[in-house]
Amino acid sequence: MMKNVILNNKMYRYTIHENKSTDQVAIFLLGALQDIESVTHFSRAFSETLTCITVEVPGTGYADPLAPTTTIRDQSQMLIDFIEHMDIDAAHIIGFSYATAISVELCSLWSGVKSLSICGGVPGIPSSGIHATKKMIASTMQGKSEFAATFIESLTVDNSDIPRSRVIKKAMQKSISRLADERIQMFFDNSVRLLVHKPTNLDAIQVPALVCAAEFDPYVTTQVAKSFSDNLRNSSYIEIKNADHLVHLQHPDVVAEALIALASSSVNVEQRLQTLTS
Repeated sequence: MMKNVILNNKMYRYTIHENKSTDQVAIFLLGALQDIESVTHFSRAFSETLTCITVEVPGTGYADPLAPTTTIRDQSQMLIDFIEHMDIDAAHIIGFSYATAISVELCSLWSGVKSLSICGGVPGIPSSGIHATKKMIASTMQGKSEFAATFIESLTVDNSDIPRSRVIKKAMQKSISRLADERIQMFFDNSVRLLVHKPTNLDAIQVPALVCAAEFDPYVTTQVAKSFSDNLRNSSYIEIKNADHLVHLQHPDVVAEALIALASSSVNVEQRLQTLTS
């Protein structure tokens, strides 16, 4: 069930998919044009392992918009406000694309991060995506149809090995062209936020991490994603074949299994310890 909460005069949206067999929690954060409803498959898949709290922090989804001068670190602090409101002591952090930057900053602001799992993102605009980001920002001023077409063109490739590629691109382009003006403006503001963002704490991240990238992603290339993973002290890298930036739609089950792997390992350790001490 969808829930709303207002903290410091800002509205958040969230859902809780509970798993009563463990007290471990995942906080699931979303990409630039995603909302809670569009990632239900993943929320449910993650909840088979632990309780999954899917959150739209201000500036994402249908939560309250933010001024473009609000920083990624500010957004991360807003996430901590939510975490404290929910009385969460520790959590596995799972994020798509845009949420990578927020998740990485969270690691330096909150000691409760147990693991970090990312798909299709690096903490800022990747070097491979700077030109495309500028094109997408410009297209938001030209109309929804132009923005939708530019968005799809910038993040995908034409490759017959990618399953259902044409169908997925057509459906997503249609969906984006129907977004409310507020969602398009939110994308614009978030893109500006990312363009000026520079992560400050990569060397300090010691929790287990996993970086997942798509083989043909033209925006966050495998080289860029692998470099990000290599800069984390305790990170694994997974490359999903025959996919581009829409990998979560092209291979949803593979992505879900990859992103829950670290949390699943932790839950299994917890269960083994309980068995040994019972």
